[in-house]
Amino acid sequence: MVIQFFLFHLLSLILNCAFYIYRKKGFSLQKFRYVIITFFSISIINLFINLSYFLESDSEEILKNFNNYSYYILYFNMAIAVFGVSLIFFILNFFHDKESCIDLIPPSYQDSKGGNIKIGKVIKKKSIKSNFYLSLKDLEKHMFICGSTGTGKSNFMQHFLINFTKTHKVPFFLVEFKGEYHFLQEHIKDLLILWPGENFSINIFNPGKSDPIIHAERIFDILKSGRFLDENAEFSPQMEKVLIEILIKVCNQKSLQNWKGFEECCNEYLIKNRNLIPMLKQTLISLNNRIRRFSSGPLKGLFENKKMISVQKIFKQNVILDLSSIIRLGGEKEDAFFFLNMILKYLWDKNLARGAFNFDGIKHITIIEDAQYFAPQNLIKKSKLTTYLEDIALLQRGTGECLITLATRPDISKEILANNGIVLTFKNHIEKEIMCELLNIDLEKKYYLSKLEEGQCIIRINSIKEPFLLKIPLIKRNFLSMSELERNNDKILKQLGYELDTLSNNKKKLFFNFKIGKIIKFFKKIKKMKKVIYESMVMENLKQNNKNTLISQIEEKSSVADTDQNELMEYLNSLINKHEKND
Repeated sequence: MVIQFFLFHLLSLILNCAFYIYRKKGFSLQKFRYVIITFFSISIINLFINLSYFLESDSEEILKNFNNYSYYILYFNMAIAVFGVSLIFFILNFFHDKESCIDLIPPSYQDSKGGNIKIGKVIKKKSIKSNFYLSLKDLEKHMFICGSTGTGKSNFMQHFLINFTKTHKVPFFLVEFKGEYHFLQEHIKDLLILWPGENFSINIFNPGKSDPIIHAERIFDILKSGRFLDENAEFSPQMEKVLIEILIKVCNQKSLQNWKGFEECCNEYLIKNRNLIPMLKQTLISLNNRIRRFSSGPLKGLFENKKMISVQKIFKQNVILDLSSIIRLGGEKEDAFFFLNMILKYLWDKNLARGAFNFDGIKHITIIEDAQYFAPQNLIKKSKLTTYLEDIALLQRGTGECLITLATRPDISKEILANNGIVLTFKNHIEKEIMCELLNIDLEKKYYLSKLEEGQCIIRINSIKEPFLLKIPLIKRNFLSMSELERNNDKILKQLGYELDTLSNNKKKLFFNFKIGKIIKFFKKIKKMKKVIYESMVMENLKQNNKNTLISQIEEKSSVADTDQNELMEYLNSLINKHEKND
């Protein structure tokens, strides 16, 4: 009995030592802690059982037969010593937990069960208390989610969407770059995944139900915010009027609502006003050059008037917009920014048409991943323009629109940050002061943000007085192949009344455009390499040649390079036109 007692205490000591060492190294071992507590509790019970043996025995009898009791006494004393050391490590582990825990007041049980959207489990110090349910009323005031890469932002949003769609029939529109949400087609019924330029496009000249004049002015603003007009040029009110008048004419006539119609209107306007407006020809040529990749280049598929799902209908469905297709087609960040702003423009018009009359809760949710790309904090300072994301956050809560933004740090528009009823942060190491202000946490506790474990977040909700700690369960992702995604999409589009033959023909054309985009990217790299080589040759000849001669050589070479590029573009455009005629 006493040997078993000693061995049990020895095992308890080994476990406590191992637990202490691994905690010092930074391992969490939350589940292992319960094993330690169980072993230590059993050790205490064994101690009292063996101690009672000595208390009940006669001391004189023990002294007379000491040789018979000696081994028992020896093992008992050794067990007591081992128990004492084990107790020290147990206390050290307890204090280590106390020092490292994030001490935030959890919500009451009633507040935790106030909604019906399960988003995670409440944590009090180190113990998990209960599930937390978010209410739709709290969500009406928008949500902001922040955290470093890989800390759990996307996992939270995936978990949120799965549970949200179980209890509510409100459609959502999610914008992302990385394809992290594709697997949700297995969890969310009728989830449509759109790739701009591949299975989705818009006609930017079609005003829909909005006024063509207002629509034209907004296109101009979006072009400026997307850096498509020369950001160094000062556009006079007269020059802005010229471009807007051309856009108004295009948007007013259905037959002109395409890139060809836009070009025709530019030519007509130039003929009529060439002698009235100085520098008109150069301005229109510059504008046409900048939008050529949309009208006839590799990004042509983004804004073609095809028989695809209309932009008005995507706000009635659960939709994921994967902007990675724009990059694959040869586009850049500004192109994605321009495309998203055009989409949000139609959402803005739709919500304004509905208005705030008889507001009865959320009608639609817009979710933006990597919001720092689409609404950076310094955008207004640079361009003096707001984005539709800011306008939606500021003005459209009353129309039933909910905006959820995700970013790696709070370096996004202050208008968006200031208009959030729910703020979450996962582990974060920079700009903690801003996050503490948003979360209503004292600056002395800003180190909490760096101590959060993966999957843990601090959340502040307007309806609950204090911020609290939340644990988000990990969602298992079963990634789907492209053929599975396309098959699911075709099934949904067929239910919506779209012909699959038309869709498959569009895929062939867009695959061809994708190849053209890769060729142009390759040509750009070759051109850069030629430029570097030529500049190095010029530097070597500086000592031997006259400066004026060199300047003329450089100008001649650059004109040749531009001619080569124009010839390549004409050749590629002819290939595209031939391919379309064959189809």
